[in-house]
Amino acid sequence: MSWRPVFVALVLAPLPALAGGLEPFQYMPVGDLVAGSGEGAPDPVVYAPGMRFPMEGAGFANSQVWGNGGSQGPGGGQCDPVNYNYPWRDNYCETRTWDMPLCPSGDGHQGQDIRPSTCETGVHWNVSPADATVTNIGSYSVYVTDAAGTRYDILHGASNLVSNGQNVARGERINNVSNEFGGTPTTIHMHFNIRQDVAGLGFVYVSPYLSLVAAYEDLFGLTAGVGTLDGTDCMAIEGWSWDPTDPDAATEVQLSFGGPLDGTTPVVQVTADIPRDDLCDALDSCDHGFAVEAPLSLRDGQPHAVHAYAVDGGRSQVELEESPIAFECPPPPVPDGVRRWLASPEIVSAWDISPLWDIATIDQPTIDAIGDDRDFPVEPVLVVSDDDPSTYWLMDPGYRRQVESAAVAEAWGLSLDDAAVWPASVLADVPVGTPVRAERFLFSGPDGRVYAMDDAQCALTEDGQLDPDCDLDEGADETADDGGDDADPPGTGSDSDGAGTGGSAGADDDSGGCGCRQGAPGGWWFAGLLGLFVIRRRSV
Repeated sequence: MSWRPVFVALVLAPLPALAGGLEPFQYMPVGDLVAGSGEGAPDPVVYAPGMRFPMEGAGFANSQVWGNGGSQGPGGGQCDPVNYNYPWRDNYCETRTWDMPLCPSGDGHQGQDIRPSTCETGVHWNVSPADATVTNIGSYSVYVTDAAGTRYDILHGASNLVSNGQNVARGERINNVSNEFGGTPTTIHMHFNIRQDVAGLGFVYVSPYLSLVAAYEDLFGLTAGVGTLDGTDCMAIEGWSWDPTDPDAATEVQLSFGGPLDGTTPVVQVTADIPRDDLCDALDSCDHGFAVEAPLSLRDGQPHAVHAYAVDGGRSQVELEESPIAFECPPPPVPDGVRRWLASPEIVSAWDISPLWDIATIDQPTIDAIGDDRDFPVEPVLVVSDDDPSTYWLMDPGYRRQVESAAVAEAWGLSLDDAAVWPASVLADVPVGTPVRAERFLFSGPDGRVYAMDDAQCALTEDGQLDPDCDLDEGADETADDGGDDADPPGTGSDSDGAGTGGSAGADDDSGGCGCRQGAPGGWWFAGLLGLFVIRRRSV
């Protein structure tokens, strides 16, 4: 299956904007602290899924001490614009003297500092992250604890609206964002902690960073991975995806067929790395498109839905804009030949065949009209002779069939590097069948049986040699002369010659389309030899 990039002129949807910040929302990875400010904890856990972002309006998570205007910062003032722009930056575990068992150094900053949308005190509101009870009010702190025992700490606020023991609703106002610090002013910000019961440690301060990211995305309808499912047709499913936290990297996209991503639908993951001119100006980065062909199994004339999700920093899958989209494709044309049954799922797997991508869905009357031949080999066996390592043969019990190029090998999922070396004397005794087809075509019908379309082979005589009367050119000429009325269909054979449906022979001596040339004399002993060889390979 080849996936061909498809380029079309598309209009990029506007990205979310927030007052006071760059667009779109961006954040640095968890545990990535300002250089020199300590060792962060790259903790991927969202400790408070579903919580509300604890501040009204936009906010900017960053360091107060190591930012502009901070005591360890590069200079400037706390109101400098650089402090009110994305990306966010983690400062949990930043250098402090508090005992912090989840921090790499064992001590550090207990939570995350968050500035409001503007550098103004007493204007912006801190709110409760959950339905909770006020369990403590200090000189510059308010603690609220939810029913599960998780405590949320809101520090440096002023003008409290709540009292101890009061029940507060998720999003209910607590106090104003300010710079209260027990009589000593700090910067205008909220310090936010999450304190939970962690197995083996008891109640400790956990990283709030990714919980804040998830809550912020939820509040404003943002995603760390943004993008659009642009469209689908029978040639391509295409769109774009971009992670502003790592703007030059290629993101991963999951495509779910037939329904949303719920663990029951077929899912394919693709990389969004195709250059697209329409993204360059909007994202200042171009290589974020994706395009894949519609799966062969879904080209059945019926409508199918595809959902597309950006893989969002390992935390969740975020559905792209315009997803899902439906597509409807006619069945592919069926090539000429005979059908060969892949008799078990193990055989399908052994040939590295994807039921989703590689097997067309064909109606039963069309299948019934195709000549039936012997079963497909149980697994690929590729060999070369010890005196001609450049000629590759696929062993098809009773025959050897040349793999004429690397492209043919790739089409059938064969690795030329895995070819076994056989003695030339052994190969010389194996009749030569038709070359392996240049393209693989597999199909199934309502009964679920999987078939490969193939060429009929010349019949073998009782001693395992090719029928000497079988000739491709002569058979084709005779068929053309008499209109083919008297010739058996390829792969059926006559009742008298023992080459009936499912037999080892592909056609009787008068069948057209018999494309074999006679090799060195051989015998039925080869089928046993090949069987033993296959068993050995499968048992390794």
